[in-house]
Amino acid sequence: MARTLFEHLSPDTGPKRILALDGGGVKGILTLGMLKVLEDELRRRANGAAAFRLSDYYDLIGGTSTGAIISSALALGLNVDQVIELYMRLGPEVFGRSAGDGLILQSRFDAKKLKRALQSVLANKTLGSEELKTGLAIHAKRIDTGSPWVVTNHPLGTYYEGVPETGVFANKLYRLTDLVLASAAAPTFFDEMVIDVEFDERRKPIQKGYFVDGAVSANNNPSMQLFMLALEPSYKFGWKAGAENLMMTSCGTGARRPTVEGRSFVGLPPGMRGVHSLRAMVYDTQIQGVMMMQAMSEPKRPWRVNSEIGEMRGTCITGAPLLDYQRMDVMLDTKPKPKRRTDPTPPMTHLERLIGRELDAETLNALDLMANGKPSNMELLFEVGQAAGRTFVDASYPDPKFDLMEWRAP
Repeated sequence: MARTLFEHLSPDTGPKRILALDGGGVKGILTLGMLKVLEDELRRRANGAAAFRLSDYYDLIGGTSTGAIISSALALGLNVDQVIELYMRLGPEVFGRSAGDGLILQSRFDAKKLKRALQSVLANKTLGSEELKTGLAIHAKRIDTGSPWVVTNHPLGTYYEGVPETGVFANKLYRLTDLVLASAAAPTFFDEMVIDVEFDERRKPIQKGYFVDGAVSANNNPSMQLFMLALEPSYKFGWKAGAENLMMTSCGTGARRPTVEGRSFVGLPPGMRGVHSLRAMVYDTQIQGVMMMQAMSEPKRPWRVNSEIGEMRGTCITGAPLLDYQRMDVMLDTKPKPKRRTDPTPPMTHLERLIGRELDAETLNALDLMANGKPSNMELLFEVGQAAGRTFVDASYPDPKFDLMEWRAP
């Protein structure tokens, strides 16, 4: 039997489970590959119940950009197959053709197409909708005030009901479509999202907020912020720390360290250098989030952070783990293009071994493009996500101690 939103959010209803979903454009279909494996395993534990959804298991689902799209759909009770169907349609429709140059005159893609795709699922539902089955957190960046926004459907949140004696708009009234578009408004890809945030006594808008992708803050990997939502008293969740009380599954969209040849970088126009630098910053904050979460926990399958500290196995700087944490992701390895037909074939990458076949260099390189909505690329990303998911998810993960009570034998 599905739990109510109150049961998901209340600190008094047992251990809590968090699902954190990174940003990454169309690479969200890779995340969905991992989530498909995860949902199948949890459905097996739920005695094969066809009605099982990840919203039945996780008490808080939060994401940034493409992660915000997936989070909202899952929190509304969609199963992973339904979200996969959305993405297979969304990729070619939204990212099939560029609308501008992405730097000077016009953003590369038309946000109206993304809005139309989202409305097929989100419609006019709001953050306070009773159709949300579990906790939801959406991450965006309000660029005009310089503040990161994290909005949740927790009824006790400071801004959920608005602020008395002011015109500040109540969080519960924001449309999910607007919040998701704000979270996904990646600079150069989409124009900023403008939302009315304050009204006068006649309900006439008197202030607008200008939002860009949540990755422009430190929250492209939202795990740290979701961890704070759970434990920082100001957010009102009031959940308990400890590996017996709190677990988090953190899903990436495929990782590749952004590099550029030094001389080429120096020769680029200033705008392009800024784009490269922004992408590098997003990657750094994303990996730093993994490092900090692993430093406060003891993952069963730790993620390798870098060559200096490795995968941090056995490292827990807090003494006792503050949560049961697991990062699920895959390195999007590349290989050099052969310069001559007689050049020796490079060894298979980890990614190729994972899916059991070789790919050409161009195909491997294309996997890390956030706006490659070609069906063949989407299908390959999904395949890679499923293969990666199987390396993390099995009968021992998620830890059976977090199984729902009704799944357990009497």
